[in-house]
Amino acid sequence: MDYTKRQIEIIEAATKLIGAKGLHNLTTKNLAAEIGFSEPALYRHFKGKTEILVSVLTFYRKSLQEGLKLIVSSNLSGKEKLKKIMEFQFNHFSENPAIVMVVFAEASFQYDNKMSEMVLTILNQKKETVGRIITAGQNDGSIRKDVTSSSLASIFMGAIRFSILRWRLNNYNFNLVDEGKTLWNDLAVIMTEQ
Repeated sequence: MDYTKRQIEIIEAATKLIGAKGLHNLTTKNLAAEIGFSEPALYRHFKGKTEILVSVLTFYRKSLQEGLKLIVSSNLSGKEKLKKIMEFQFNHFSENPAIVMVVFAEASFQYDNKMSEMVLTILNQKKETVGRIITAGQNDGSIRKDVTSSSLASIFMGAIRFSILRWRLNNYNFNLVDEGKTLWNDLAVIMTEQ
């Protein structure tokens, strides 16, 4: 979906508001105040809060896909691609911590089918991409073959998710990029045949 300049402004303001005050404080009233115009003006660009949240996730997914596309299409080994993906994500979240509040808010979305489906779609697409990279790495010899690509993808994604969630719950009080480097060194050992 292509967004107008004003919609992108609203999406960025919603992300900032969620990052600063939590998902429960994202209301059309609070968002309109954050941007500096009336609630009715907000409704000219989005139908409501759910559409704004879907747009935040869609916008995030698109920016993530664009960044990952270059890595996935590179001539690096499967293992090196995973390293670059991890670096990209930890850098991206470190530079945009408010996004973490949205991406990790799936518990808040459990009663909203549209939001739950959106988060599930993002997770499934990411796992599929990571699984393909791992399979390619198994074929090029850079990743062990005695563990299924699906299991290694779950380990890889789970480790990233846990580290980012811990960073958020610690009020962003440690260097996420450094954490990612340490994590990669350990995951690299796990993914390599002994």
